[in-house]
Amino acid sequence: MLNFIAPSYIPEIDASLTAREVETLKWSATGKTYSETGLILSIYERTVKFHLVNAMRKLHSSNKVEASMKAYALGMLH
Repeated sequence: MLNFIAPSYIPEIDASLTAREVETLKWSATGKTYSETGLILSIYERTVKFHLVNAMRKLHSSNKVEASMKAYALGMLH
């Protein structure tokens, strides 16, 4: 699945994600909804969305799936 991301594009990303952005991306990558992630992390659903939107912006992604794939390819999700 990572083959869909242009290899030359990934190294250009200089994203420094916060710990919370990485956490929300990890749960999103497992298929959790905003609500489920909020319950797991003990934060509001709106806060989950806030962190994911910030991560998507930093990773130049148009959705959370693309952001999760890029973060994984960059070694941020381990």
